[in-house]
This record gives sequence, structure tokens and C-alpha cells, in this order.
Amino acid sequence: MKSALVVVDLQEDFLPSDGSLAVKEGRDIISPICDLLDLSKYNWSTIIATQDWHPHDHISFASQHGVPPFTEIEFKHPLGHKQDGETITFTTPVWPDHCVQNTFGSSIDASFIAKFNQLDDQIPKSIIRKGYLKDREYYSCFKDIWKLHKTEIEDELTKLGVTDVVFVGIAYDFCVMHSAIDCKNAGFNSYVVKSLCKSVVPENDDKTDLSYTEKGVKVLQSVDEYKF
Repeated sequence: MKSALVVVDLQEDFLPSDGSLAVKEGRDIISPICDLLDLSKYNWSTIIATQDWHPHDHISFASQHGVPPFTEIEFKHPLGHKQDGETITFTTPVWPDHCVQNTFGSSIDASFIAKFNQLDDQIPKSIIRKGYLKDREYYSCFKDIWKLHKTEIEDELTKLGVTDVVFVGIAYDFCVMHSAIDCKNAGFNSYVVKSLCKSVVPENDDKTDLSYTEKGVKVLQSVDEYKF
């Protein structure tokens, strides 16, 4: 068994108090996530951090549609694919402008990066960027919502012989969830540590829990439940 830790989107725009899409209590999980980088305690084969990396005119921004943030919009398949004669659609909220490439808001929390960089030459590690194609939403660190464009994460995990992937980060009900489900669908054993995640809509966490478990992702309350 080989285990990977994936830390999802610990970026300034998702963190209180000044992030444009700050997730409540998001900073509270940074220190315990940093503790997971202690290789004397946790036998990770690789550690991966993900980073939303949007162009300034990304399709997920409410500003591109002239509507308030968090409005739900129906998007059409970017290649016009059809099902039963109708163009395939995907309905999702649009967001405040966030994680625009090369802005402070797109940067990963400095305390995490400092500890992450200390892992040089100890184990393989990488930062996986997502959401840089402006014409599609990209919650998962594996592929876009249409399952057309893929990042390099699946190939990296496969090359390293990883069997198990443990997810933490932001947000439990969006990018972490879609990443963990895509990970399971790619053939890995997929886990999420709920206590080391925060949700955009925490009042719906019970429903979110079901979304994980129905797709075969194991929800852990603590990393101590994971057996290396």
C-alpha cells in the first residue's frame, strides 16, 4: 500500500478574513494540515497541493455573466455534445472573482508552503494547478466538470504506485468532494478527513457526506482513523 496526501486549495482567496471567496473558519484547519507534513508521524509516499489558477475572465466568475455571486447558471457543454438530442448542460453557482493567476489571492497560505518546501528531497511532491481553461468550471483536481480536460495528477499517482489518496482542504462541498470522487472513479482508494476540511455551505454537510459515501469515498472524522 502506498498513500498520498492531497491538500486542496489552501489559497488566500478562500481564507478569512480578506479572501474574495473566504470559507468560514478556513484558517482553522491550516495548522493541523501542516502537522500532516511530519513524515516521522505519517508515512506518505507523496504529498500534493492543488491550486485554483483562473484567468481574469474565467467562466465561473459572476462578473462575466452580469449576475450576483452565488447565482446558479446553466452551462452548455463546451463542445456541444448532446444527449437524447439535447445539448448536455451543467447547473452550478457562479462565484466572486477569485484565485486569478499571479495575484495574492491565488497564492497558497505561506505557512503551509514553508513546511511543504521543507520536504524537498524527502519524498516526491508537487503543486497541481486547475481551472486555467477559461471556458469551463474545474472543481476537481483531476478533470473539468465535463470530464474533457485532465490535469497531471492521475498520471503522477499512477507512476508512483499510489493506492490510497487522502484529501483535506477547501472546500469540503465543492473542490475536495469532486476531487475525491474523481479519484475513486480513477481506481484509487479515496478518503476525506472531514475535520480537516471546511464547507462553503456547512449547513448541508449531512447531504455532502452522503455524496461522498454514495460514490465510494470513505469519510474519516480524523486522520487517526486512516491506517497506513
